Amino acid sequence: VARRVSPATYRRAVDRLDKPLGYAVFHEDATADYGADVYQGSGRGFIDSVCAAHLHTVNHSHQVCNSVITLDGDSAGSETYFHSATRIMQDGKLIQIHVWGRYLDRWSRREGRWAIDKRRTIFDFDETRDIVLTERHEQGARDRTDPSYVFLEDLT
Repeated sequence: VARRVSPATYRRAVDRLDKPLGYAVFHEDATADYGADVYQGSGRGFIDSVCAAHLHTVNHSHQVCNSVITLDGDSAGSETYFHSATRIMQDGKLIQIHVWGRYLDRWSRREGRWAIDKRRTIFDFDETRDIVLTERHEQGARDRTDPSYVFLEDLT
């Protein structure tokens, strides 16, 4: 089964801590620059890093929004806005960290497969706030047991 890769594939991979899916977003020799304070290195190395970091959080959710894509044969560039929310316990309190920014990606199609060659992440602004839970809802899983994998299985 062929995997379709899009800017949203990354967000699903990170939220489900699905490393193989995250690796599919980047070509093997891809680079990722999230800034010197966050991560600079290989694209697949970033997937390893972010999945390991998210194991120490309460929960997290990433959304990708508007995308502008420029296509030129087997090359493309995109700017994709994102928002992420991460919950952590800090000094016995539930804290939520919000980040808004943009992914600047260079893509290429190699042997029929589109993936990222180079990513630069721009962080536009962020905030941290205390959280008071209002209601508990059904929660997804941060792995391949999430209901979305079974629900969408026959469509991939």
